[in-house]
Amino acid sequence: MRMTSEASTGVQQLADADGHLIEPGDLWVERLPEDLRPLAPHFYRDPDGTFHSRIYGIEVGSLEVMHGGIRARDMLENMGLASAMGVPLERVFTGPAAERHTILDAPHWAMDGRARLDFNLTHGVSRAVLYPTFMLAGGTLLPNLAPAVCQVYNDWVFHDYCGGSRGRLIPVATLPLTDVDAAIAEVRRTAEMGFPAVFIRTNPVHGRRYSDRAFEPLWQAIVDTDVKLGLHPLPMWDQDGASRGYRLPDIMAASCLGFPLDMIHTLYEMMAGGVFDRFPTMQTMILEAGVGWLPSFFERFEEHRERFGSLKAPEWKTPPMEIFLRQMMITVEACEEVDLKIALEFLPADHVALASDWPHYDGTPALVSGFRTASAGLDPAAVRMIATGTLERWFPS
Repeated sequence: MRMTSEASTGVQQLADADGHLIEPGDLWVERLPEDLRPLAPHFYRDPDGTFHSRIYGIEVGSLEVMHGGIRARDMLENMGLASAMGVPLERVFTGPAAERHTILDAPHWAMDGRARLDFNLTHGVSRAVLYPTFMLAGGTLLPNLAPAVCQVYNDWVFHDYCGGSRGRLIPVATLPLTDVDAAIAEVRRTAEMGFPAVFIRTNPVHGRRYSDRAFEPLWQAIVDTDVKLGLHPLPMWDQDGASRGYRLPDIMAASCLGFPLDMIHTLYEMMAGGVFDRFPTMQTMILEAGVGWLPSFFERFEEHRERFGSLKAPEWKTPPMEIFLRQMMITVEACEEVDLKIALEFLPADHVALASDWPHYDGTPALVSGFRTASAGLDPAAVRMIATGTLERWFPS
């Protein structure tokens, strides 16, 4: 019989290893250096209430087609999903333009750190590691713009959003990956500010894979500054990956397939390229890609490393699961019952952490009750570790 009571696990509060915030639409037009403001990302409503997004001085909605054949209208709708927690998706995709739910309609707490802290505590979340939304793609902007855009975001999230939270809101820095020297400088700058982690997107950067030796100084800077590295998917069509490569038709396909597929490819590429063998202390977080695939694919990775490694990947010395146990953790979302069971069968609980994905469309405010239901009948000590312990181990309070 399944136990669903709180007493079955002892879980009363959760820690969130992968939450998100929503950037103000006018953040960069107000804070970038004046000469870059005409190129700034900017999302806003016109006097008629219609949503607009601009970048590089281009009105996105005016484009007939974007990267990978996706329509501009689809991309604007996708932005609305980013703040659609608890919102019927019909409001994002249908109805008059002025009445559709957009990223600008995010709840106040998604853009205001004090309100976020209140929301978290009210809903049973004691601490949260926070990633951006629009700026998940910020590191792959053109190199004349990316460094300044990342600096503005990092300053805002550290001082304005997470400032004063006494470690209960934990910011993760975004890096201008199209300029490796600038990315290294930003690792050092943000580490000195007090950021405990940085993240990269799980796509090659304008065709350059993370196994490329050009990224070696970046990994070294991450190790030298003792910050953690997040691997966070954003399976859009602007970079190489599942969405572009398979010409996935829409956000449903991209969300369903792209998150795990891009993560699997990135991990393979970095392992096969010897990145984790050369940087065995680079603590790395596998984010928002599910869990169930990992034991099976890592077994498959190892089978191929044993057979082909000396010929095709000679720098890959360490079995994948050993790499994971040495320097990685993975997130699981509260209602992913199958993933939770697989995680606890094949992985140590102190390498698995709970995540909310708030305020994106797949988040739920009923995080605590959802997690209790999904984890009912599982080992109580392991469940408590996933609920709060793993995050505390990676980000001590």
